[in-house]
Amino acid sequence: MSTADEPRIDPEEWQAQERGRRAALSGQRAGPDDVDYLRIAEAIASAPQRGPPMRFARDVALRIARHDAGIERWVSRVLLAVLAIAALAVGTLFGPAWWSAIEQATGTAAVGWMMVGAGCVSLSWLAGCWRRKQR
Repeated sequence: MSTADEPRIDPEEWQAQERGRRAALSGQRAGPDDVDYLRIAEAIASAPQRGPPMRFARDVALRIARHDAGIERWVSRVLLAVLAIAALAVGTLFGPAWWSAIEQATGTAAVGWMMVGAGCVSLSWLAGCWRRKQR
């Protein structure tokens, strides 16, 4: 087995970490080389020992939902309106050419069936929206 990828442990660094840990646990002063490890050990020792409170995730989600009503919602609505206007403009400018190209490529009967399919998808989507609104 090759040990080239395994990190080497510096015994002096290890001892400095241990002295810092012992100083934090006993309340003693740390040496000049151990001060950083004393701070780390104190931070770990002062961390809360129990998990988050009950309903923590629900409270955070509610806080985020309340904050979501800010500028992000307004910007999203403006961008959606700009997208709708751009789609309408592109459809108005290039729609007839696209429609005739589709009709020539697939035939008049196929275009009719595509319109029926699009209508079914639209009605299904509207029914789903209406059902969600009723709940």
